Amino acid sequence: MNALFFNEVPGIELQEYYRHRKIDSYTLRKRFLQDYLAEQVLPKCAPKQLISSNKPFTESARMYLKEAMDDLSNHIEELRINDKRSTLPRHLIAKLQYEHRKQEERLAGKLSTLWANSEWNKVGRVELIRNLSDVQLTDTETQALSLGLKFDSGKSKDKYSDFVNKNYRWNEKDVDKGFKQGVIACYQALADNEECGLPRRFMVALENLRQRANLLITQADKGGGIVVMNKGDYDNKMLELLNDKDTYKKMDTGFAQREADKFTKNARKILSRSKKGKELLGLLEEAPRPPTMRGLPKIHKPDVPMRPITSGIGSAPHRLAKRLAKPLSATLGTISDAHLRNSADLIERLKLIDFKKKKMVSFDIKSLYTNVSIEGAMNAMKRALTNISKDELPIKKKGLHRASISMC
Repeated sequence: MNALFFNEVPGIELQEYYRHRKIDSYTLRKRFLQDYLAEQVLPKCAPKQLISSNKPFTESARMYLKEAMDDLSNHIEELRINDKRSTLPRHLIAKLQYEHRKQEERLAGKLSTLWANSEWNKVGRVELIRNLSDVQLTDTETQALSLGLKFDSGKSKDKYSDFVNKNYRWNEKDVDKGFKQGVIACYQALADNEECGLPRRFMVALENLRQRANLLITQADKGGGIVVMNKGDYDNKMLELLNDKDTYKKMDTGFAQREADKFTKNARKILSRSKKGKELLGLLEEAPRPPTMRGLPKIHKPDVPMRPITSGIGSAPHRLAKRLAKPLSATLGTISDAHLRNSADLIERLKLIDFKKKKMVSFDIKSLYTNVSIEGAMNAMKRALTNISKDELPIKKKGLHRASISMC
């Protein structure tokens, strides 16, 4: 619209045109500031001190964007106070619409560039992802998953920018939520709190993954990797494990409930015989559920077999077993010096060995826990009890031994 054209527009209409153009411009800028906040990126005009070298998005940056949106809201409100609600001519309305589209395209381009250069694209570990499914992951889905399945959602008082520093840690309540663990299991908790959410495109990507019933996302058996596989392939591999009749036995309906009732009855009798035992009665589950099993893909082995992981959370002996195990855990290493506390302990022991004319061999034990002799384990526990004073035990040694037999 050139100067000659403006000279032909009445003054009142021209004034209204500029007022509407300002309102439209401020409204559009406010909307894109909301998009910046949702995607957790800063415009280039933001002060440099808001940018952190170790956090993709700081709390100061969040407050800066909110204050900028409040300022724009005030400007819009001031412009609308004197709204005479006059009707603009069609040619001025068409001009406003054209300018709106151009500004929207320009702001969208800026947002796209900012996201492409965002620190969010650098915090994950894409090399951890192993896609065994027939689904092609998008770049954004890959970036979201690259945060890791051991991602800790933190607490509601924390901000998501702080959660990055807690990456690769298990949160116990998230572990037993089934196949889709970690960052996907935390998705809903994050979505319910706008102050600690993921960038919007990550949230959308995780929601898309969550809704794919035919897709399974889980932890690899070794190395903290992330495995994406078809649900059908997972089911077939787990059934192959369960069909091993030397390890597993199919029981009739109601077996788990009968065993839980039997355990609770026996444990109640044992605990009721002493004062310390009575204090533990509250640990017995009122409505126990059967233990559950899931599998971790062994991506370091041919054909990717599954490692079975059993969770006893919520089962009849779970809470009581955790309490009784505390004094026993302190005896680890006292029965046999072959017990290793951790990898650092192994390294320290290796320093004391002369490797000349020796070869180091690693043995892979298959299905260790399902092949442990219960009788042998009970004998080991008996020996461990001799090293524990009666004051450290929650109940008498004889009762503890009986309770352990009942749990087995």
